Amino acid sequence: MLDYRLRLDGALNTVWEPLWLKLIRLSHEEQALMRSNAVRRLHFIRHGGASFINSHHTYSRLQHTLGVFALAAHFDPDNLALRAAALLHDTGHAPFSHTLDAIEGVDHHQWTKEVVFSDEIVSILSTASISPAVVMDYIDGSTRSLLRNKDGVLHADHLDSWVRSAFVGGYLPISTDELVSGMKYLNGYLQFTPEAGRHALTLIVEEARMHGSPANIGINAMLRKLVRQLIFHGKLDVAELPVMTDAHIEQLLREEASTAEAYDKLLTESWRIRVTRENLTAAAETAILRKLYLATPLVEGVPITDTSTDILKLLEDLQKMLGTYYVSWE
Repeated sequence: MLDYRLRLDGALNTVWEPLWLKLIRLSHEEQALMRSNAVRRLHFIRHGGASFINSHHTYSRLQHTLGVFALAAHFDPDNLALRAAALLHDTGHAPFSHTLDAIEGVDHHQWTKEVVFSDEIVSILSTASISPAVVMDYIDGSTRSLLRNKDGVLHADHLDSWVRSAFVGGYLPISTDELVSGMKYLNGYLQFTPEAGRHALTLIVEEARMHGSPANIGINAMLRKLVRQLIFHGKLDVAELPVMTDAHIEQLLREEASTAEAYDKLLTESWRIRVTRENLTAAAETAILRKLYLATPLVEGVPITDTSTDILKLLEDLQKMLGTYYVSWE
């Protein structure tokens, strides 16, 4: 009986990635990874965190993961360790992705490492003689690859995020087929043609502006505040977060008397949230924007920032969004 090709639960021996338009044949080990608790959990964690409340960013961290996996399978199809790393690279994220990163004890990098070296994942990798240490080196960028690097060069993890954001937002300037045709993989880096590099730069700028917007800063600060209340009242242990989903947290927020009403307000009245750089009220919640994702593309082997002083100035100006913001209800 013919099944539905959009399945992403490892039931089929292929997976169709609808953003990058790639059909990937899965090895037995990749099917097993997709069926693992660690990878399945990602489909119940929203990639954009609390931004699902007030924006179009409603897709899951698993959908992003499969986009990165599609790029790895396309550009380096025979590298089984890299393909496994693509599937596992986000498994340590807490519910709501980066929203809770500022809470003490939350460390998605360490939690990802614990997943990769867990009995479940090590057992799956061993059937294909894949070393979890090699997988982890790809994930943290110690081994330069299209997945990650430590050189400030645009890689597949960020590229998929930016392209996915632009697609759901309706401002992707070219098709993903055209973008891929303007890319190649060489010496551990994704490299771009001048035209594709300019398009990638546009997406970098848009993503940075999204991260620094009141829409993103405000809603995530307010949700983080409510989760901190759960921890303060003993309703949530930070150590439990690596195995929880968004729904688990939402259930706790609704069950706890001190957060139930505030969470409903967050869902229905997000438009009342105000974000400023000046502390106008003692009741304001502090939010610190510590980093922007500004890894830039290599254009024919040269960083795009080396090709234009205007581009360098543009990225420097984006850094002005970093700093402290104050979030309150009107």
